[in-house]
Parts: sequence; structure tokens; C-alpha cells
Amino acid sequence: MYGLAFAPWGLIAIVPQAIILGSIFGITGIPPTEKQAIRSKGDAYRDYQKRVSKFVPMPPKSRASDA
Repeated sequence: MYGLAFAPWGLIAIVPQAIILGSIFGITGIPPTEKQAIRSKGDAYRDYQKRVSKFVPMPPKSRASDA
């Protein structure tokens, strides 16, 4: 986000960052990785998906059965 400090030309630096983030979320990163994990691990990975954030590290959600 350093591009914001050098407006207006610095704003061009935001475009590649948006392209990379879009490709991670939509094309090359998360979707194929999760499909492969579901194929190899099945329901165990589906349970993991319900508890853990996709991309941003956050504390895991608690399971209903843990309470």
C-alpha cells in the first residue's frame, strides 16, 4: 500500500497487488488446493474447513461438540 503515499502515479502499484490477491483467492491458490485436500482427506478436511479461516491466520472456531 505504499503506492497511496505517491498518488497519483503510485496508485498504479495497487493494480498488481489486486491481481495477485485475486488469483490466490479465485484461480491458482485456494480453490485447487482445497479440492485436492478434499479428494485426499475427505470428511476430515471438510471438518477442518469449518473451523479454520481460508487465508488470514485467525484463531480456530470451536466445535459444537467441544463445548
